Amino acid sequence: MEPKMLANPSMDFTNLLEGDLKEEVMKELKKDPEAQTANSPESKLSRISTEASVGEVTKSVNSFQYEAQNLDVPVVVVTSEIHPWSKSGGLAIVAAQYAYNFAIRGHRTMAIAPMYDNYDGAFYQCTKSFELFGGLHEVHYYHHFQNYGEGKGCDYVFIDHPSFRRPGGLYHNLSDNQEYSDNLFRFALFSLAALEVPVAIELGGAPCYGGRVMFIANDWQTGLLPVYMVHRHRAFGNYNHARCMYVIHNLGYQGCYPLRLGLPGTLQYDNFAQLGLPFAALGDLLYQYPLHERTFEGDSGETLNLTKGAIQCCDRIVTVSPTYADEIRTLEGGFRLHDFVATKSYFLVGILNGIDASWAPEKDKTIAETFSAEDLSGKRLCKRHLQRKLGLKEDDDACILSFVGRLTSQKGIDLIGSCVHWIMEDHKDGLSNVQLVMMGNGEEDFGHMLRWAETTWKGRVCGYWGFSPQIEKEIIAGSDFFLMPSRYEPCGIPQMCAMLYGTIPIVHATGGLKDSVKSWYTEPDTSTGFHIWPLNEDSFKKVIFDGLHLFFREPEEFNQMRRRAMAQDFSWSRAIDDYERHFDWTIADPPFWGRP
Repeated sequence: MEPKMLANPSMDFTNLLEGDLKEEVMKELKKDPEAQTANSPESKLSRISTEASVGEVTKSVNSFQYEAQNLDVPVVVVTSEIHPWSKSGGLAIVAAQYAYNFAIRGHRTMAIAPMYDNYDGAFYQCTKSFELFGGLHEVHYYHHFQNYGEGKGCDYVFIDHPSFRRPGGLYHNLSDNQEYSDNLFRFALFSLAALEVPVAIELGGAPCYGGRVMFIANDWQTGLLPVYMVHRHRAFGNYNHARCMYVIHNLGYQGCYPLRLGLPGTLQYDNFAQLGLPFAALGDLLYQYPLHERTFEGDSGETLNLTKGAIQCCDRIVTVSPTYADEIRTLEGGFRLHDFVATKSYFLVGILNGIDASWAPEKDKTIAETFSAEDLSGKRLCKRHLQRKLGLKEDDDACILSFVGRLTSQKGIDLIGSCVHWIMEDHKDGLSNVQLVMMGNGEEDFGHMLRWAETTWKGRVCGYWGFSPQIEKEIIAGSDFFLMPSRYEPCGIPQMCAMLYGTIPIVHATGGLKDSVKSWYTEPDTSTGFHIWPLNEDSFKKVIFDGLHLFFREPEEFNQMRRRAMAQDFSWSRAIDDYERHFDWTIADPPFWGRP
């Protein structure tokens, strides 16, 4: 069924909300999540949260199991965003975890990111110039050191240039949702400048890192880093002892720019020549769209694809779950680059991300009541608190289904919308005492769907068009099931958090969702959730029905599943052990010298 829209979609959303939620939503709708800076109140809260979670992680340092062979090799994380200084999505959180965990593991560690604003505690180091796009461009380097104790810490390096400082989002203008026209220049400059830091800058007066380092480059914004390393550095005998791991967090975003090759004297029209790369590098960066995807007569389909260049030139490809590593080698999941990934399969690995130790219901002071797998009584109080806060009917016996995520079709919110009437109105063989909570930012049509659902079933549905980290925690703690019908999901973090809080995930069997959730259909004795397969409306309804059956009619089996879910190990120490193995194998292999 198609969700009906409100008669007046522009009506004041705040009238549809009750109690504390109304105030929370108004705060959230005024925020621009991509424009937050280190000086904003939200960032200060993020810093406190980060420090708290770092303190918790320190207690579990000894949980590393793998004996790394190359702890003397420094790690250099290069990322376009890093929590808490800059954030548009999960990349910032993962990059921050790299920076912290590799330092705790024993590596000398550096994290390099653009400087999008003035950052407290970051001190000027030096200035360097780079010839790029027909001009000489000065960048300023700033340094901040975070001390984690016992002689361990991370050097955070921020690269400042006017092109990074924009009033809108990090990568696009939020007012019209258009990518910045100079992004190729911005991130080429960032990659070039980042490669200078280990060998040329003494941070805080300490010795340079040197040329024997492990770079961890993340997503398309750093795709040129391994290309520059191969064609501008290794070609002249530099960085021969360094290695570069390229981490694909989401292959759906690749950094594609129409190729323009100019004649001598017309370099302003030649975006490849302006990158400062030898002509041999063009083969690594060039991607040509097939005929049926070209947009006009005479279109050659030739593009510069930064992700393709990184795949071709890096020493090892890493992605964020084992299943996603398989999917990106297929026509369906490879977003046109599947053949290039498959060709380099020997150097490909999928490592499931972790979550930080602040996600622990037995000691989480941000939820209504702490609880554990041995004593779930606190979860019942969290449910009551959630119902009261979101204006739902207070009912211990009701089953709460929840969704938190971006309001986009990739996350499957349209599939939830098509099933809302069935969830709320169908008798379902008596399994009908159900409440639904949906929260997220994103596309306007889906926001209207949230409003429609809440007004249609007031007291049984909350549609929160906005985002609050605190309410996210409360939703996860107070719900019984967590819905993630994502069409694709490289890793996914919410389903892991949900399991640790005894909230059973219902997920599409894809990517990291498949890897992290053991399905009741295939592994009933060890299951921690439910897989939807194939992903369609009928399958989704069947899985929800089976989950409700377990919740209402087999509560002991449901609680056993809850306890198994809460016992899962999603710690970063597990993930870092896997990274260390691949560090050792990558360092043992010869460096990539370029295509023959």
